[in-house]
Amino acid sequence: MPIQGGGLRAALASVNRQPAVAFYLWRKPEGAYLPLTIDVLRVKGGAITEIVTFHDDQFPRLGLPERLPADGTE
Repeated sequence: MPIQGGGLRAALASVNRQPAVAFYLWRKPEGAYLPLTIDVLRVKGGAITEIVTFHDDQFPRLGLPERLPADGTE
């Protein structure tokens, strides 16, 4: 389920069996939220120990939607 706030939406994901957050930015001309970045979290002992950020060109390769609609549906 996406998390929404202002011109940014975030969707929880998993990359290489690690928790991740995919961020989408509102683009008015397209009328949709388009990929921005993916943050992959490394967690050890219940704490985040590393965050690796991937650019928007990696969304398709990681199986993430290439856009989120304005109305919050998927």
